[in-house]
Amino acid sequence: MKPLRGIHLCSRATWQDNKGFTLIEIALVLVIIGILVGLGADLFPVLVRQNKLKENRAIVEETRVAILGYALAKGRLPYASSTADGTEDTGVTSGYLPYITVGGREKDIYLKTLYYAVDPYLCNTTGPSDLKSHLQDLITGAHTPDLFYSTSIAAAFIVLSSGENLVVDSPNDDNGNGRVDMGDNNQFADPDAPVTSTYDDIIGSASDTYLYGRMP
Repeated sequence: MKPLRGIHLCSRATWQDNKGFTLIEIALVLVIIGILVGLGADLFPVLVRQNKLKENRAIVEETRVAILGYALAKGRLPYASSTADGTEDTGVTSGYLPYITVGGREKDIYLKTLYYAVDPYLCNTTGPSDLKSHLQDLITGAHTPDLFYSTSIAAAFIVLSSGENLVVDSPNDDNGNGRVDMGDNNQFADPDAPVTSTYDDIIGSASDTYLYGRMP
C-alpha cells in the first residue's frame, strides 16, 4: 500500500503546482486587452487617412511625370479640359486634367477628377526645340509668365487633387466655386504646403526652369 500512497501524494503536488490564473489576474488581462482595443479603434481612422493621403500624393506625382513625358515627346504641353471628359480643349488653360490626351490617371484616391493649369505660351509650340525656346523666353522675361506657385515661381503646369474635402481650397480657388477654372487667377500654393483642417489640396508642378532643364 505504500507505493499507492506515494503516487497519491505526487499527483496532489502536481495539481497544486499547476493551478490556473486567479480572478484578479484574469481581470487585469481583460483590462489590458480592453485598453489595447480602445487605442486601436482610435488610431484606425487616423492610419486610414494617412494612408489615403500618401496614396493621393503618389497619384499626383505619377500624373506630373506623365505630363512631363507628354511634353518631352510632343514638344508642347496640352491645354486643360473644360469638362471631365479627359480631352484637351484649345484655349482652356485652367480646368480639368486632359487625362486621355496625356495618358495619365483620371481620378485621385477620393474618386475626384484631377485638375490642371498650364501656361498658354507652352501649348502651341511645334516641337521640342520650339518648346525649349519658349521656356527660355519665360525664364529670361522675354515673354511674361502666366502661371505661378509659391507666390513667385513661374510654372509650366500645375496638376492638383482637391483632397479629402473634395473641394479646391484657397488660394488655388479664387472665385469660391471649389474647383480650378478660367475664373481663377493662376496663382497656386506651394506644393509642399502642409495639410491642415482648412487646406488639403495636393499639388504637383514643374517650374519653367525645371522643364527647361529636362528638354534635350
